[in-house]
Amino acid sequence: MARLTIGQKAERVLKLLIALRNPRIAAALSRHGFTNVDLDEGWTLLKNVTRTKLDVVEAPQNTDPDALRALDAWENQWFVIAEATLKRHAPKIDAQVFRNLSQTDGMAVIVSVGTFLERLEAIDRPEWDGGFGQAGKEARALLAQRGLTETVVDEAKALLEKLRNVDGPMPDLEKIAAEDDSFEKAEAALWAWYLEWSAIARRAITQRGLLRQLGFLRTTPSGKDVEVTDDEVQEDAPAVRTPPVRGDAVAIPA
Repeated sequence: MARLTIGQKAERVLKLLIALRNPRIAAALSRHGFTNVDLDEGWTLLKNVTRTKLDVVEAPQNTDPDALRALDAWENQWFVIAEATLKRHAPKIDAQVFRNLSQTDGMAVIVSVGTFLERLEAIDRPEWDGGFGQAGKEARALLAQRGLTETVVDEAKALLEKLRNVDGPMPDLEKIAAEDDSFEKAEAALWAWYLEWSAIARRAITQRGLLRQLGFLRTTPSGKDVEVTDDEVQEDAPAVRTPPVRGDAVAIPA
């Protein structure tokens, strides 16, 4: 199953926070220890995610558009194939290679593909050198069977070289890496908060109307209500949604 994007996670957190304006929902959670402190924590964590979001990387004026499109197409094909293969046969390596890494567009593909290639080349190093040793070699060999050969890797390297050798400012990779790590931590903290209170709310609240308001139920085209799980990806959910910095406080009953 595809993973929820940060936009989809943020939307679910925001829906829960807004639903807490309903006194019945607030009262139900307060019986399980939810206070204004927890409410403030949710808004703060959501704000932290938006604050640490990576800035859009603008393309230098002389960027080769054909090379950029080719690199984007390369990413779209080989990220999917590599992740599907590693996830089944080498999940630990998959977690390392695709840690906080996903398909992008625009100039951001320079960063994403560059990071992917660096991590890919590291997996067959000895374990003492940060790799996976024999397991890494076997994973590289399996990826080559899937079509991700050295020749294909070299194609991406050549495109990266062409895009990096242009006039104008290029992305500060060290800054982006630092922000990327900060963003990952902020996302993890936000989702941990949501999973805790989502689980409690699903047990504390039984009214279907309130569950629908919380985003835990959705209505199918046939009119039937079905449960929305915390790992379900909705195809109609927006890829990116910028939540408000702060919401109205909810008065939690004593």
